[in-house]
Amino acid sequence: MNLILKSLNFSYEKEEVLKDINFNFQSGVLNIVSGESGVGKTSLLNLIAGLERPSSGSIVLDNITQADSNHFIEPEKRNIGFVFQDFALFPHMNIESNITFAGESDNKFFNRLVRSMSLADHLKKYPHEISGGQQQRVSIARALFSKPKILLVDEPISNQDKENKNEIIKIISEFIKNQNIICIIVSHDEIHGMSNIETRHFVLS
Repeated sequence: MNLILKSLNFSYEKEEVLKDINFNFQSGVLNIVSGESGVGKTSLLNLIAGLERPSSGSIVLDNITQADSNHFIEPEKRNIGFVFQDFALFPHMNIESNITFAGESDNKFFNRLVRSMSLADHLKKYPHEISGGQQQRVSIARALFSKPKILLVDEPISNQDKENKNEIIKIISEFIKNQNIICIIVSHDEIHGMSNIETRHFVLS
């Protein structure tokens, strides 16, 4: 699969955030987006997810237009898993319910996910009862459990120690490879070398 951003522009309250972006994101690889603070990395993910509309240009997934001046597919119809920087967990749901909220029943896959993320002992707890790093892993597990076509990840390892950083990237890489999905990661961390699949870099400036 390919996700093509062509001549993409985005302004917020008359301030230009993204200008003439032309990226081609491929499935089965780690697509890493980097850049200084304030260059629009999170806005880029929001546009792909359908949480924002581009000012001009187009977003096309395998020849199907997701957004341009004449078309706009709503976020819930894009089959996207989004790992937000602030985790966006449901405070009234326990960890198990947070992970399974958007996915279909698959006990084998669920068990593999929670073991890989070291969450098996925390399933009955609530978000406020676990650490920030654990909340981040819950958010990643929830996005993976939904088996999306596109996985968007905003700073996935910023709250993790070195061992967990490597493990999380390996888990995401395994899922990308097995499911052949498009994964776009925004990160300030150096991810090169953490994965055994191809890594492609895109820089916003």
